[in-house]
Amino acid sequence: MKKENLEQSLREATSSLLEMARNSCWNKISDNTSYIISEIINDERNFFDRRIERKKVNEKKKTKSLEQITAELKDIYENLYDINLYVYKSKKESTIIEIQYYPKSSLESDFYETVKENNPMLHCKIGLPNYRKNDTKKFDVNWELGGIRHEWNSFWSRLKFKWKYRNRIKNVG
Repeated sequence: MKKENLEQSLREATSSLLEMARNSCWNKISDNTSYIISEIINDERNFFDRRIERKKVNEKKKTKSLEQITAELKDIYENLYDINLYVYKSKKESTIIEIQYYPKSSLESDFYETVKENNPMLHCKIGLPNYRKNDTKKFDVNWELGGIRHEWNSFWSRLKFKWKYRNRIKNVG
């Protein structure tokens, strides 16, 4: 992805991400998109703690247009190693896309030397809940934001796992 076509690349990636979400999630996913931006920071915390912190920080952010986000990314383009698009929140009338970027300056020095002249990579990703049974089972695109449905599905999944594990021990013994 080159700096000159950054906005077009982000527009195409957004379309791909929305299509991925429609194929994986039962929610209505709106084409009316706005964006927030976040730096990916190396962190020792577990996924659960990072997700809670990410939600707190993102809820305070003001959404921006694709043009505004593109301008911000162009300002730091030379330091961009990786750009990831996620559906942060989706409602019937709007979808917020989170653009997470990983700066080259956060890479280990040896690896940095091998990629410092490379253009950034661009990826679209959808977080998968731990209770998802298979590739055909659709889930709530907003599961990472928590809520009663997510808590119930997580509880039920843990209960099923414990039951299955307990029965395996009985059958072995």
